[in-house]
Amino acid sequence: MPGRCLLAAAILVAACAACRTDSLPVGDSKNRELVAGRRIFVEKCASCHNRNGDGRTITAGRFPYANLIDGKWRGDGSSDSIEQQVRRGHDPMPKFEGKLTDEEIREVVAYVVELSKSAGGGRREAEGGKK
Repeated sequence: MPGRCLLAAAILVAACAACRTDSLPVGDSKNRELVAGRRIFVEKCASCHNRNGDGRTITAGRFPYANLIDGKWRGDGSSDSIEQQVRRGHDPMPKFEGKLTDEEIREVVAYVVELSKSAGGGRREAEGGKK
């Protein structure tokens, strides 16, 4: 009889665990992506773009697009445009294709977009200077 109770308890615990995964917040995978993107950004990008994204560094402070939070983008500021910039680079920025995996590139792009949004930079200005 004690063995049956133990087995029943184990089945109940397993069933509850299965139910709980369905109730995870929808944003959970997005949060993991942003955490990973931040880690990559700090390791690979912050030396030029600064940890807060303002671009005020000795390395890149004189380049107009080093600031990722002011809304001024070399492209249109979309995720696709930022991803192409990260992949292909554009003088003086080096390309990261082959240095980062596709997943890492997507993660860092998600982080840069969120960093820009939270700073109010979003998609305000593209290369032509239009708002």
